[in-house]
Amino acid sequence: MPSVSTLSPAPRSPSPRTDSLYTLLVFLSLVLVLVVVILSAYLRLAGSGLGCAEWPACYALIKSTAGGTESLASAHLVPAWATVIHRLAASTLGAMVVGITLMALRRRRLPGHNTGLSLAVLGLTVFLSVLGYKTPSPLLPWVTLSNLLGGMAMLAMLWWLGQRSVSAVGGDARAPSLRPWARAGVFIVFFQIALGGWVSANFAALACTGLPGCGDFPWLDGPWRESLNLFRVLSITDGGVIITGDVAKLIHMIHRLGAVVAFLYIGWLGWRGLRLGDRYRGTATSMLVLLLLQILLGVAAVVSSLPLTMVAAHNALAALLLLSTVNLMHLLTPATEK
Repeated sequence: MPSVSTLSPAPRSPSPRTDSLYTLLVFLSLVLVLVVVILSAYLRLAGSGLGCAEWPACYALIKSTAGGTESLASAHLVPAWATVIHRLAASTLGAMVVGITLMALRRRRLPGHNTGLSLAVLGLTVFLSVLGYKTPSPLLPWVTLSNLLGGMAMLAMLWWLGQRSVSAVGGDARAPSLRPWARAGVFIVFFQIALGGWVSANFAALACTGLPGCGDFPWLDGPWRESLNLFRVLSITDGGVIITGDVAKLIHMIHRLGAVVAFLYIGWLGWRGLRLGDRYRGTATSMLVLLLLQILLGVAAVVSSLPLTMVAAHNALAALLLLSTVNLMHLLTPATEK
């Protein structure tokens, strides 16, 4: 009687066609996230009253409704086409993320593939969907900040998944020494984006309209604890105007201070990337160009009294700068590492 093997067959690797579909889904999702992030910034800024016809008197005006509160500016400044495209892109993105997750589970045995990161993208998608299911009150800054940072985190993770699926890099003898600094660079850019989002969520854009400082503000005696309170609730006057005060000045100037730190660090990191050679030169150059444009655009926005399109472009450049920094970390990480 012939013997019967008890060994299980080797797991089947995904076909090249499946790999190509996975990569295509990741990069299409990346484009959709970028669209959602940019439109979210535009809708958020327009809804706050930025660039409204009665500027700046119409900025940060709130009215009471049956279900809570909403921005007065959102009724006439937020275009319908932007809202429709935002919702359509977000819905399509959710379906595509589910497909990416299912395909990622089939690819879990491949070298350098990070199934946990794919599951994290799915979890983040569910969280943002629940958070945006019902439009929250503009008086809760943490909700606005969560939406912004969730979108930026999805953008960074999808870029990492896409790059790891199409290229195997690493091998430069100098790369390991710069890799921890690149990780720190990703964190610094992400943290600076969070500070900018905190300014927007707290309606602090007009708190400091001059450069470089904010007048004779008593920094040592300022309300530091309240300005950094992630769960603070904004107060409004009887006329529906959000009360900002000294807290908004602190929030605004902390963002400016963070911009200086980010400029110096990312500038140094990009310069180090240039010195590593041709493989890193394109990414490092992109980092430096985007960094310079971001600083110039931020200064120009303040000088020009914060036009809506310019501030929205400032948000878009921040997303691209994050992607370029993540890409440098990808280039510095061997293909065998997740």
